Formats: sequence, structure tokens, C-alpha cells
Amino acid sequence: MDDSAQANRFAPPGTTVADVAADGPQLASRGGRFAAALIDGIVALLISVGVMLPMYGSSYFRLMAVSKTSVLPGLLIYILLFYALEGWFLYQRSQSIGKIAMGLRIVRKDGSAATIGRTLGLRLVAFGALGFIPTVGPFIGFVDALFIFGSARRCLHDLVADTIVVTAVTSPLPAQP
Repeated sequence: MDDSAQANRFAPPGTTVADVAADGPQLASRGGRFAAALIDGIVALLISVGVMLPMYGSSYFRLMAVSKTSVLPGLLIYILLFYALEGWFLYQRSQSIGKIAMGLRIVRKDGSAATIGRTLGLRLVAFGALGFIPTVGPFIGFVDALFIFGSARRCLHDLVADTIVVTAVTSPLPAQP
């Protein structure tokens, strides 16, 4: 032993560990994904209010509390506009508006580009439709979100679509067909 080790025998070993370069895309943080989902929710709310208030006025909130079918025409217009907007960004960049703002991207589990069918169809539309099931719809969304706390940091919709969310700087833009 040298003199410095004898001076503090409880010191950790003096080894140097070099950083390992990450192969492939880096998983997005849970906080980044939450912030992106929050931004997407605000966009959805703004589109909803922009469609529903002109159609139904302030009675919209009362009608919505009674039954979603009472505002079905407006709801269909809102859904069409929201999915068209989000779908465009998902098709062009594999990113929702919130993911663009947070610097995140959706890719396949192997790191390859995710198709529009996976990003819009399986992740957004399928799980969005499940949310409209009376009584159990909100619980499906809650369980979907809880999956993010697993070690793989993947929500239930990620598992179904075989996708992951990564940082955009570690994942290049997908090639357009």
C-alpha cells in the first residue's frame, strides 16, 4: 500500500472508469415523456375548445357531463382535426407536437423508423378509442401510463406497437417512403 491509501483505509479504490459510448438511441426520460404528453394534452384541449365552443357555446360542458353522444358531431370534428394534425407530424418526423418540443422521437424497439401505422394507428388511435369505453376507459389510460415506471420505460401502448421513445438527437429522422 502506498502512503495515501494508509492515510484513509476506508477510501474507495482508486480506479478509473471510462464512460461507455451508448450504442443506438437513448431512451427518453420519464419526465421528458410526461412533459411531451402534457403539451400534447394542451394541444388537444385547445383544438377541442376551438371546435366545441363555437358549436355548442357554454352549454358544451353541461352536455358533455350528461353524455358524450349529445355532442357527437363536434366530438367527431375534434377527433378528425386532432388526429390529422398529430398524424401529419407523426408521419413526417415520428414525433408528436409535444415530442418535438421536448426533443423526443418514436422508433421501433430495434431503433429503426416506426411506421405511421404503429405511431398513429396502434399508439394514438387504438388507445384513444379504448378511452371512450364507458367505465373502464379512464382506467385503461391510467394503467397505460403506469407502465412507464417499469425498467424498460415503455407505456402499454409502446408494448402493443413495439415502439420506444428516444431522444431525437440520438435518433435520425426516418427516411420518407
